[in-house]
Amino acid sequence: MKNILILIVLFLGVTSVAQEAPEMAKYDAKNAANIFYYNYFEVPEKIKVKDDVLKAKVFKSLRSYNDKIKNISFLNFQKLQDLEVTVNSLGKQLYTNADLRNKIRVQIETTILPIRDSIGKIEKVLNSDFEEILSRRQYKKWIKYQKAQKRKLLPETPKTNSARAPSNINRRGLGGGRRF
Repeated sequence: MKNILILIVLFLGVTSVAQEAPEMAKYDAKNAANIFYYNYFEVPEKIKVKDDVLKAKVFKSLRSYNDKIKNISFLNFQKLQDLEVTVNSLGKQLYTNADLRNKIRVQIETTILPIRDSIGKIEKVLNSDFEEILSRRQYKKWIKYQKAQKRKLLPETPKTNSARAPSNINRRGLGGGRRF
C-alpha cells in the first residue's frame, strides 16, 4: 500500500514539473503582412477633426489608402491563403523539425516581406498627406492611432497550462529604476 502511494506521489510530481510545449497560435497571413483597413468614420473622431472640409480630405486620403490595400490584398490572396494553410497544418511539426521550420521561414519571407514593403510605401504616402493637412496635435494622435491599429494585428502569446517561473530581472538589478 505504501509503495503504491509513493508511486502515485512521484508520478504526480513528475507530471506537474514537466513543461508542456506551447500551443501553436493560429497563423494569419493577412495580419503578418499588415493588411488592414481604416474605418472612415472612426478616424476623424479619434484624431479630433472638427472642420468638414478637413474631414472630407481625411476621408479622401483614407479611401485612397483602403482602395490600394484592397488591390494588394486581391492580387496576393491566393499566396497568402496557401501560406496560411501550410503553416497552420504543420503546426507542432515546426517545433521539432528544424529543416522544415527553415523552409517555412524562407517561404514566409519571400511571400510576406514584399507585400509588407508595398503596404509600407502606401502608408508613407498616407502619413505624408496627413502631415500636410492635419495640425501637429492631430497628426500625433493619428500616429498613435495607427500604431494601436498595428498592435492589434500582432498575435497573442500562446498560453501554457504549467505555471511560469517568476522573472529574476528585478533581483539582478537590470529591470528596476528610471528609464530615460
